[in-house]
Amino acid sequence: MLNRREFLGTTALGISAATAAQALPSDKMRFAMSGHEFRKMQPHPEAGIKMTARYGYHGLEPFQEDVAKYLDKPPEALKQVLEASGLALCTIGSGGQYQDPAKIPQTIENNVARCRYIASFGCKHLKVNLNRRRGDGLANLSPEDAKALARTLNEIGKRTMGEAGVKFAFHPHCWTIVEREPELRQMMDLTDPRFVYLIADTCHLSLGGIDPVKAVRDYYSRLAAVHLKDCEPKYSPARGWKGPAPSEEEHNRVNLYKRLGTGGVDFPALFRLLRERDYDGWVTLDFDTPRPGEGTVEEDMNSHRKYLVETLHVTLRNGQG
Repeated sequence: MLNRREFLGTTALGISAATAAQALPSDKMRFAMSGHEFRKMQPHPEAGIKMTARYGYHGLEPFQEDVAKYLDKPPEALKQVLEASGLALCTIGSGGQYQDPAKIPQTIENNVARCRYIASFGCKHLKVNLNRRRGDGLANLSPEDAKALARTLNEIGKRTMGEAGVKFAFHPHCWTIVEREPELRQMMDLTDPRFVYLIADTCHLSLGGIDPVKAVRDYYSRLAAVHLKDCEPKYSPARGWKGPAPSEEEHNRVNLYKRLGTGGVDFPALFRLLRERDYDGWVTLDFDTPRPGEGTVEEDMNSHRKYLVETLHVTLRNGQG
């Protein structure tokens, strides 16, 4: 039974006590918000950190641009801000250039340095976006390019694990060099499972023609974390969509990233799988700031929490101010 404080924490967000009580207390997974959702809220990221805590999430996953003003300071500066709201740092999203030989050495050093920084927060993985596709973006990763990329990822992962105890995890993403099923399979086959891990983003996998539930099942032993967002049902691989992803120009016209429950991703099936495997890692809601006509950040956050609690029956914290 919910106590008075728990009851008020849920009903203040428009969630009934009966619904909140359906959450599964045996879940070990923790939930984070990305920093992207709050980029127009000032001061950034502090306002978003407070909202993340108020809605009951366990942590924050900013991209490096979201916390740029903290990265040249000792870790304690960002720790104080997060701890004031009772939040953990999930990881910090990073990028880099993984194909240009002239830029690879600096990319390696940047990733290792970022892992040293986040290790002081207790983070277990680094999330990285690979670089953009070359040329017209239509060609798959060639066997030669795939082998070269795998060597680079292996080298980075060996160093981040050895020097910081942090898993190096790449993120299949629309319009990058690992977007589609053959590319994902190549990378997972060619990289060392001791050093290279996977971030499974339900929307990006779907748009690229990869069934996210199948990908999580197939590569579960190398799963570092999960990102949640939905897509239109027409982009569901389970319903026949094979990719490639719609163009970035199309995404600029019409947002391809949709709220949970839109229908492109089978989230109940995904969470059944995670619970069957007793998943104890991070799940991040990875959303951008709403575009004009898409509502407000508050409406987004209410929608996120409603779907998580009422449909997926997840366990969130009691919200705080």
